[in-house]
Amino acid sequence: MSEKSTKRYTALCPLCGETTIFDLDDNELLNNMQGELATFTLDSHGDPPHILFVYIDKQKKIRGTYPFLVKQSVHLGKRGLNYNHFVDATSDITAEEAESFGIRIIPYDVQINGKTKKSYPFEISLPEILGLLIQNRKLESLPIRTEKFVETFTSIDNELPIIVNTISSHISKNYRNALKAKKIIGKKDPQLANRINIVDSLAAGSILKTMAKQSVEMDRKGRELQEIMMYSEWIKHNHRTYFIVHNTEKIRGSNFLGRFSGILGGKPLITCNVDGLGKIEPCKNVRTFKEGLGEIGRLIKKDFVNRKFTGTIFHALSEQNAYRLLEYLSIMFKMDKGELQIESCCSTIGINGGLGVLGLSIYPKM
Repeated sequence: MSEKSTKRYTALCPLCGETTIFDLDDNELLNNMQGELATFTLDSHGDPPHILFVYIDKQKKIRGTYPFLVKQSVHLGKRGLNYNHFVDATSDITAEEAESFGIRIIPYDVQINGKTKKSYPFEISLPEILGLLIQNRKLESLPIRTEKFVETFTSIDNELPIIVNTISSHISKNYRNALKAKKIIGKKDPQLANRINIVDSLAAGSILKTMAKQSVEMDRKGRELQEIMMYSEWIKHNHRTYFIVHNTEKIRGSNFLGRFSGILGGKPLITCNVDGLGKIEPCKNVRTFKEGLGEIGRLIKKDFVNRKFTGTIFHALSEQNAYRLLEYLSIMFKMDKGELQIESCCSTIGINGGLGVLGLSIYPKM
């Protein structure tokens, strides 16, 4: 009878930077394996407290980690705010994080295997979405219905102006549906409609979350509505996103990437908002990860010239490559690694791009 082997793992938390060391034997890994990956949950740590989901492949390598906030130690809530702040759930801001900032989330539905619908992030979380992708379930991100926007806007119990940040109109119908809701409300309550300010972020995930948070921070500093809206306009036109899709088979049924599947092969590099107007287009098919790094570096040089930038590297269970990308960019652009945060892929890109997606969203430093 063969002897059971045990391996020691070291997981780095991308939220707080703390490392956790744990041991797993072959049986534990095998029993937790779903498809190509096994998922483990580590104990709560840090302040604010959060747990860590760790994804390990059959070669016993950590593919990714995802922190999940379980409790906020300080809730700032809506104190000191002069405006109502909303963001659609494609920003991937957690309910706890949103509450602490005073931001309200407008959820969207995730359809599973063409049948079950669950509201994200309240009925299904990002780790659960990743788990379903590991199981090769068919997932679809559905646009937020006009009726949901109407319900959200009419439920506000104050007379303050409303700022709504939505995912790019090139990716989803959310922005258009929000505008429709405003028009419907305008027929019955013109005053409420006039208070609604809707931003087409031309973005998804981390940039959208950044825009929502920046709006709140400017609000707390007493900035006028016009200033906040102007800053949001500046970010939306100046941010850029570049990402590599690991497998084109996974994007054939995608709402916003499916149209590229017939012309793409290998590992396609896709760019978003390179024109500052939200355009999404395939850039190049890369054969290797190294080639992809070089192409991303070339695009950043072209788009940002000599400007310094900040933002987020995102991945769908491709953490090792995310850190390789961070190392590459820090050397190439002689930048502090702290300027780029590493996060698990946003739900929308994860659902539509599949596992293995790697990219970054950046914008110039002011």
